[in-house]
Amino acid sequence: MVEGRLGHARPRVTGSSVRQPPLLSVIVPAHNAARTLRRALNSILIQNYSPIEVIVVDDASTDDTVAVAEEFAAGGVRVIGTGHCRGAAGARNFGIEQSRGEFIAFQDADDEWQPGKLDGQVDLLLRDPAMTFVSCGANLIAPDGRDLGSLYPGRPPATGSEAWRVLLAYNFVATPSVVARRGAFAAAGLFNTDLRVGEDQDMWIRLAMAGPIGYLDQSLVRVHDTPNSLSSKNFHDQLTYTLPMIRRHIGSRREVLSRTEIRQILGTRIGRIGRSALGQGRLGEGVPLVVKALAMGNSPVENISKLLRALLPLAPIKRLFLRPGR
Repeated sequence: MVEGRLGHARPRVTGSSVRQPPLLSVIVPAHNAARTLRRALNSILIQNYSPIEVIVVDDASTDDTVAVAEEFAAGGVRVIGTGHCRGAAGARNFGIEQSRGEFIAFQDADDEWQPGKLDGQVDLLLRDPAMTFVSCGANLIAPDGRDLGSLYPGRPPATGSEAWRVLLAYNFVATPSVVARRGAFAAAGLFNTDLRVGEDQDMWIRLAMAGPIGYLDQSLVRVHDTPNSLSSKNFHDQLTYTLPMIRRHIGSRREVLSRTEIRQILGTRIGRIGRSALGQGRLGEGVPLVVKALAMGNSPVENISKLLRALLPLAPIKRLFLRPGR
């Protein structure tokens, strides 16, 4: 379900008719995030861009999330409550509905921004009024603080009005990297609360279908690897929610997608899910998916390598049971 209603950003004009920078709203959904929320909010408040409003959406937390957020009230941070647990998609939608900004950015309560993130992204949006959103690079941070490099290695970003084709095949957009135009949500709708996972990818695809997207080629987001982070999503959820969502989007654009392109998109998605299953030790589910991706022409070297790494440890066991006399 794509829920919610949008208000209109207030026009900001000076007496000399020179337009001030547009108000930017930062939406921070938070559920039991007291341990990491200070880090996230500090990284927002050190940004140079102004004017800005920061909205922490408390999603029925039972810890000190609200108290931590209220420590930042003097810095302009506003706390609103959902009343009941809506999940990340519902909390983001509620925050968007309560915001006033012409531009809307998203931050997760366990992640952080690097200084200067917003300025370059807003500049790209101001240069092209048709642009729906701008993302930037993001690095994955290990629990011990080590920087593990790009969150999406091997997934080059795409820009422009055809970027949705690439987003169908793979995601390169981290949610905390996005600054979107408010009006784009009016065209594309809000986050789909029916999706347990992949609701962010669904949103970026819809926004990319509504207009061109931009990319700031700098790693300005630090995504911390936690039990609730994207890196921990189960492959079964990808099969149940994400892959059907991709198929629905393919169906909506079937008239402009060739059979070859559809095959490549699905092969890429299925191969990634299969390799994830193998990585989790689920050979029974992973092997058929990777074989199917291979049949669709997806990443032969990567898929075969993953299959061999998963299956070779079983070879001694197989030889044991195939010994003569057994």
